[in-house]
Amino acid sequence: MNDINTANQLNEIQRFSFDNTNVRGERVILNQAYQEIIQRKNYPAPLENLLGEFVAAIALLRDIIKIDGILSLQAKGEGDLSAIMVECDEHQNLRGIAQWQEGAEFNEQISLKETLAGGYLVITITPTNGRRYQGVVELVGNSLAECLEQYFMQSEQLPSRVWLAADGSSCAGLFLQRLPAEQAKEDDEDAWERFVHLASTVKNEELLKLDTLELLHRLYHEEELRFYDAKAMQFNCSCSRQRTLEALMSIGAEEIKEILLEQGEISIDCQFCAEHYQFTQSDLADILGEHANTH
Repeated sequence: MNDINTANQLNEIQRFSFDNTNVRGERVILNQAYQEIIQRKNYPAPLENLLGEFVAAIALLRDIIKIDGILSLQAKGEGDLSAIMVECDEHQNLRGIAQWQEGAEFNEQISLKETLAGGYLVITITPTNGRRYQGVVELVGNSLAECLEQYFMQSEQLPSRVWLAADGSSCAGLFLQRLPAEQAKEDDEDAWERFVHLASTVKNEELLKLDTLELLHRLYHEEELRFYDAKAMQFNCSCSRQRTLEALMSIGAEEIKEILLEQGEISIDCQFCAEHYQFTQSDLADILGEHANTH
């Protein structure tokens, strides 16, 4: 029986490790969560796929970089793709968006380096308590996976490999990392090279359609693996009327006053989920006081 579609309803991430080695891994597979993100805009198919890779990547990063707060991955540039951003919080809530030049045409396989044209990646850690941290990631290769491998090598000095895929229905990722020498087991010195070689044989169809246990059994059926509890992931936008109002306040009282004079109210759509927020003069009066008086 062909079980290539066994993961068609999965939205989860699962950690695993190899017994008697110093290698650990993560696998994420997202269906509905990914589809809810890309259906918010009429994305060209290549951008749907690239955004899916970013969504899978932030899911992997979020489970590796353990914080209480929000982790975001953002790319900006001067090319046809002007920006792409994904976020994941401590409750495994995901959201994401891409912005591109109107009328731009994209190759089926997007090269980040070319499409972002002089751009860069930024990983931002925003803890619930404490200071925000940002790390800039060079566009060292044509793919997001190559950029992330470079990030882990620079930030953690740990050899890491990343595989990402998306097809408009599912997005998925596979991550392998060799831990520091002091944590290593001496039983199998060639384990890292062997595990990476086997993972490199994975096909996108397998990465996108198989559940984690079946995928890893196909790759590593001769190895001893230890699986940890899978975590459910979902799309959920963190926008709210109060947060939108706070963002609106950042543009300044005078500009708000001018908009109210011209339009009578202020309308804002969340760029991530398209939720519509309207603010009238009376809504803003409590916040701006006399500044909200347009008469």
